[in-house]
Amino acid sequence: MSEMKTVTDQNGVLYELTALLGRGGQGAVYAVKGGRLAVKIVAGGNQARRERLRNQLTHVRRLPLRDLALAKPLEMLRPPHTGYVMELLTDMVPIKTLMVPKKGEAPSVEWYLRGGGLRKRLLVLARAAHVISQLHGKGLVYSDPSPANIFISKARDAEEVWLIDTDNLQYDSTPCGAVFTPGYGAPELLSNASGVTTLSDAFSFAVIAFQTLSLAHPFIGDMVNDGEPELEEQAFAGKLPWIDDPEDHSNKATFGVPRQRVLSPRLLDAFYLAFGPGRGDPTVRPGASEWADRLYGAADATIECPECSGSFYFTQPQCPWCDRARPNFVTAVFYLWDPEFGPQGGILAKPKGETIRPVLAGHGAVSDGRAFVITRRLAFGQSSGPSGEPVVSVTFSGQGIKLKSLDGNVYPLFSPTGSQKTEIGDREKTIRLEERQGSWRLHFGPNDALHRVVSFELRKGRDA
Repeated sequence: MSEMKTVTDQNGVLYELTALLGRGGQGAVYAVKGGRLAVKIVAGGNQARRERLRNQLTHVRRLPLRDLALAKPLEMLRPPHTGYVMELLTDMVPIKTLMVPKKGEAPSVEWYLRGGGLRKRLLVLARAAHVISQLHGKGLVYSDPSPANIFISKARDAEEVWLIDTDNLQYDSTPCGAVFTPGYGAPELLSNASGVTTLSDAFSFAVIAFQTLSLAHPFIGDMVNDGEPELEEQAFAGKLPWIDDPEDHSNKATFGVPRQRVLSPRLLDAFYLAFGPGRGDPTVRPGASEWADRLYGAADATIECPECSGSFYFTQPQCPWCDRARPNFVTAVFYLWDPEFGPQGGILAKPKGETIRPVLAGHGAVSDGRAFVITRRLAFGQSSGPSGEPVVSVTFSGQGIKLKSLDGNVYPLFSPTGSQKTEIGDREKTIRLEERQGSWRLHFGPNDALHRVVSFELRKGRDA
């Protein structure tokens, strides 16, 4: 804003608006002086629009939204403004800031890393998908996921996520009631074949995720970028192939971040399902909870470059951002422990082809001098509730790892042969690791119950 503005709510409280936080098709969101509040001013401020908004906010306040990371509406604004006051954490910005540089700045490696790099993008996307999946679990549809209404922490090393525009929350709608942002709406919404659903939410989120990671819209390839406006309309309606279609390269993109840098195999598969067969068949698309699982898994598999501090997948031989050889790192591989395997139990295994392989439950990685936090999601397989709460910290330094309980509980740690046992509590304990040797195993449950166990392995870097 060029000058300070003020608005008044229906109770006569005056709010001073400062920075413009985001703008979308339905209006603009401004920060309120003093923090922790924001104001959405809705376009089209006639009496009928105000009454519809009032009814919708009354409806939203009655929804079961406690403990969800949503910017809950507090009060309506008085005329001449149409809109409402909402909660919002301080120092938050739209996820669009990770998708498009500021005006006058070109996309670059430095810009990509300055915003938090790959790992932050994966984590904030995973958390946004998790919040959307929580809404879906309550039978609700977010309706309009867009780059302007997913807010993230501004700080490079923070990954808080809140969803705003809760005035759009609803149950599955009729086609005429569909609300979406151009470029992010599912094809069935554009054709009026369907109203908003959990799977239209999932499609919109997939577009945001792809663009956030690769800096390319999945349907705006060279053909659309250089063509007539009608081609863009066709692309958004699902009538053209997506830019990475493995069989039809007519709309490929020669711009954006190379996919192998930023997309894990599981993410590549999910985007193929969403934008390939899922373009015309919504039931093929990954849902929000599956997106959260795949994005969290990808984030867990990143390590940090000691040269440029960029994050990258540990399967890559060198940092894709500065070409420095991959450093030493430790993998943390999670398995299921089955008490049926003898008196001491054992890692659950199942046939895969002609071999027997352990059942994987997750994985993580940590580079030298860095910390990796095992959350309840990894330790106990929790996908709801406090899944992000820390359980154990793992710090890698030199030839060993330091383990410490963060949740007040004590966890048993067994030697590779099982003959030695120690415990991980609130006092840090150091365990020495040898490359290509069996690892100590940290258990998250008693031996007589099915639980997860994590095994640590030292992996030498390419420059070692």
